[in-house]
Amino acid sequence: MNINEVGATSLVIAAFRSEEGKLDHPLFKDPYSDWFVNEEFLERARQLRQLHQGIGDMVRFRTVMFNSILSNSIRGDTKQIVTIGSGLDMRFEIFKSEGVKFFEVDQPGVLEYKKSVLARHGIDSPPSVACNYLEVNLPDLLVEIGFNPSEPSLMIWEGNTMYLPKDLIFKFANQLCDRIQKFVLTFDYIKHGLLDGTYEDKEAIEYCRLVQKIMNAQFLSGFDDLSEFEENTPLKVMKSGNVLDIGREFVDANLQEAFEYIESESMGLISAYRYAQLRND
Repeated sequence: MNINEVGATSLVIAAFRSEEGKLDHPLFKDPYSDWFVNEEFLERARQLRQLHQGIGDMVRFRTVMFNSILSNSIRGDTKQIVTIGSGLDMRFEIFKSEGVKFFEVDQPGVLEYKKSVLARHGIDSPPSVACNYLEVNLPDLLVEIGFNPSEPSLMIWEGNTMYLPKDLIFKFANQLCDRIQKFVLTFDYIKHGLLDGTYEDKEAIEYCRLVQKIMNAQFLSGFDDLSEFEENTPLKVMKSGNVLDIGREFVDANLQEAFEYIESESMGLISAYRYAQLRND
């Protein structure tokens, strides 16, 4: 199984995050994203926005969603944050807190590039595992770099599941459960109907196809019912929802007009893009 394309998509996501900082009323701040982007991937982000405004908004709300879950976890009893398929994520710096350890997992090329960019700006990368996480025993490798499998942990799996076949998703989830005692796994996913053509909004199916073309990546999996995880792994569903639900929490007067546009023009597309929190304890 080859997931190298996930590294390429991380540059597009960094471009979206970079553009967010230039808005009059940004939903989040990521001052580090500018360090990673180049014109090629800024152009891909623009193409996606031109294709449908809702695509850019999904990335925005997804970022807010993961930020919110992470910050709430830190305020709770979470002592370790593991970002799986971390890409160019900078939450380890944005949300650094005393007593909380951050770990990252991604392909060697992605982590090497990120490390070199951060070094030029005087920032040390967090402990990381450079690998294809589907081909190794990730919990064992995390333990080798200081991860404690007995401490409460949050696993962030952002922008990955749609690129992976289901059998490997479940195999990987079971591997985590076998070794790590108490953790929450949070991830984003798409409705399976977008892939097999059964989703009720046919326009959304077409946009999904075009997104893959612009991103130069193929979507392999989606979920219409998260009970699949409970049937195939020890994980239990804590919470799931539409990424737009998170956006509603951050709407103010300055964003109301744009948000009304999303609800009227993009609901079919955005309703098929969701997030989940599953627990193992």
